[in-house]
Amino acid sequence: MFTVILILWGSAAIGYVLRRHPFRAVGRLTTWSVWLLLFLMGCEVGANPDLISQLGTLGLEALILTVASFAGCMGLSWAFWEYLQKHPKNKNTGLSNSLSEASSSPISPKPSIRQQTGESMVIVGFFAFGVSGTRLGWIPVLPPEAGFYALCLLLGCVGFSIGQNDEMRHGLRKIDKRQALLPVVTAIGTWLGAISTALLIQRHTPADWLAAGSGFGYYSLSSILITEMRGAELGTIALMYNIFRELAALIGAPLLYRMFGPLAPISQGGATTGDTTLPIIAGCCGNQFVPLSIFHGFALDFTVPFLVPFFCSLS
Repeated sequence: MFTVILILWGSAAIGYVLRRHPFRAVGRLTTWSVWLLLFLMGCEVGANPDLISQLGTLGLEALILTVASFAGCMGLSWAFWEYLQKHPKNKNTGLSNSLSEASSSPISPKPSIRQQTGESMVIVGFFAFGVSGTRLGWIPVLPPEAGFYALCLLLGCVGFSIGQNDEMRHGLRKIDKRQALLPVVTAIGTWLGAISTALLIQRHTPADWLAAGSGFGYYSLSSILITEMRGAELGTIALMYNIFRELAALIGAPLLYRMFGPLAPISQGGATTGDTTLPIIAGCCGNQFVPLSIFHGFALDFTVPFLVPFFCSLS
């Protein structure tokens, strides 16, 4: 955990110092390191025949965690939206002035589900290639240190990107301070779902389920951290859960908006609302919620490298 914090904060500080000199290649390097890590994770799973035989069970457990966290997030985000509507900051509009100003910009076109799920499918492809390649003998068993060094590279890229990104500061100035509590609402709803899952499936400890849930849709980093700290079985559950969560946000955002209000798709999107699910949220909820969505995604993104190791350390 100390190593994770040191690498993340150190690289974030370097990125902030060099923020006026953007290193554009860091985005590609981050993508490549994610692909490498998921490939290595697949290799570790493929080298474990007991784990291979349990993939169906792990997928079911991941689905249960997804449904439970979905219920928690939808319930709390709906209640939070109702509270904001009944106690508006600006009694004339029911919304903060900053969000009303943001709504004057044109609504982004709604992207196709195929476009938005493409990246997730690539991730699944690298994981599956690692599993199948190892099982078929095409890939030799790799030393565990390979995953650790690749993880350090990814953490460095993530921290550097956070340090160089100004969108967080701009987003903070555009949202109602009360709505800035939405990441907390999302986290609590997710944890309620994780605790409910622990009551249903006692094969793992409550801390394990809290660690898996605390990926908030950030499937690459969270699943890799869990694999390094708690093993490939729980890491595989976390990977599947986070992918299921993102897909539910991508596919169900319009329906969630109609049933539970505009904060529900953002809450379900978790850590992805600052990037992959942002266009579809803008399309169904309106651009007045874009600053909140960006802030929500970045805030949860930043908690993953701290919350996941913390809960893993309690197991």
